[in-house]
Amino acid sequence: MNIRLTIFFFFIGNLMLSAQEPAPGDTFAITSHAMQFPHHYKKWGFQVSAGLSFVRPPKDLLENSYQAPLVNIHSTFGLPWNFSLEGDLTTLVVSNQLALGPRFSYLYKNFGIKAGWDVAFIYGQIKQGGFDNSTQCWFHYPNLSIGYKLKKIAFTFKGELVIVARAYTQSGENEVTNSKNFINGATFALYIEQRIHKNKVLAIGFKDNYVKGYWPTWMIFTTFNRHYHIPELNFSWIL
Repeated sequence: MNIRLTIFFFFIGNLMLSAQEPAPGDTFAITSHAMQFPHHYKKWGFQVSAGLSFVRPPKDLLENSYQAPLVNIHSTFGLPWNFSLEGDLTTLVVSNQLALGPRFSYLYKNFGIKAGWDVAFIYGQIKQGGFDNSTQCWFHYPNLSIGYKLKKIAFTFKGELVIVARAYTQSGENEVTNSKNFINGATFALYIEQRIHKNKVLAIGFKDNYVKGYWPTWMIFTTFNRHYHIPELNFSWIL
């Protein structure tokens, strides 16, 4: 219920802020401060955002849904010729993912498109509650983003494939290794980036993970052989 109220007031705030005329001398442009929207990043410029992701896996995937949010740090480093390099760290202590990959962005008037490919390393370990498990995985995330912007707000739709390159899991004395590439599923997300105060931007993301194995639940990664829709809500403050 609290999440629904947060979303409601966020959109009401967007409508009120978007309806205001820019103050005289206001040079703010969302393309200079957005993280997800495809645009020409400043050469050698650096951006970073910090946020939380709230996830509720299906009950038949986990007996108890996650109560703690995922902590996320995302960064972008501008390169020449409309290229950039993006890094991402997401952690839940027992599950951690570090991703890095290049991007190419093209902006035409209010529309932008960005293509990239991330390589991610996942590490997890849990030795409590009857578990004695650990995992090390390599994922690939080819991705494409399409966005539309106004002066103070930007909308971006992002889709990506989830490819497992290698997965090693150990449970007690048992070891399972899969070194064959396979498509684990796909994700689809909508990001809204909105100017909140001065040059500060808040981003909210609605993401659907349509995957067989959801990486934070690596401890049961090899148990199920079906796809799940796992919704994810993300709030990020672009620093």
